[in-house]
Amino acid sequence: MLDGTNQELRRIRITLIVIAILILFGARGRTVTDDYDPNDWDPNLINSNMVQLGDGYFGVLTSDNNDVYQTMKVYYFDKVKKKVIFISERDLNNME
Repeated sequence: MLDGTNQELRRIRITLIVIAILILFGARGRTVTDDYDPNDWDPNLINSNMVQLGDGYFGVLTSDNNDVYQTMKVYYFDKVKKKVIFISERDLNNME
């Protein structure tokens, strides 16, 4: 007759074997697709900097290869909901 520890180890082994069989047969026939395309990016916009605008607002400046800033995206951080909210996008070349 088995003592308590050996019985528990036997139950654990049987449970692990059943789980392994379920995983092996459950994962068959499923395919995982990846929609990421590493060539799908704008090579002219390579640099970004974050700027604090105050009262929870901040902007992300994006520049081209010559470090001339092109656009700024303005975001707001809601402290209550703990979410970042997109406000607007500004073209810095057309602003006065």
